[in-house]
Amino acid sequence: MNLRAAIHYHDQQITSRSLSKKFGVAEPLTLFAYAKNESVSKEICPNVKLIQVLEGQLKVSTTTNQTLHPNDLITILPKQAHGLVALTDCKFLQLELQQASTKK
Repeated sequence: MNLRAAIHYHDQQITSRSLSKKFGVAEPLTLFAYAKNESVSKEICPNVKLIQVLEGQLKVSTTTNQTLHPNDLITILPKQAHGLVALTDCKFLQLELQQASTKK
């Protein structure tokens, strides 16, 4: 599957497409297209997030700010506050992974 071609930009919008069912995985696997300057302010997720930029530039704010470029991959830890801003039109893939249970 050509991920960059699988989603399109829309002016002043964030577009998303779930790929979990297509790939037969239980974990949330989502493709995003953010128009330039679109953002998600601070949010917290209970799961680990892996974000890989496919196209454009994405600013990721955690305890620091990082600018990601195509092919960059970042891990966001569970319950870590983070925000996202598209510095240019930007497409990225996000995978949420549940922590393995340590209970016996």
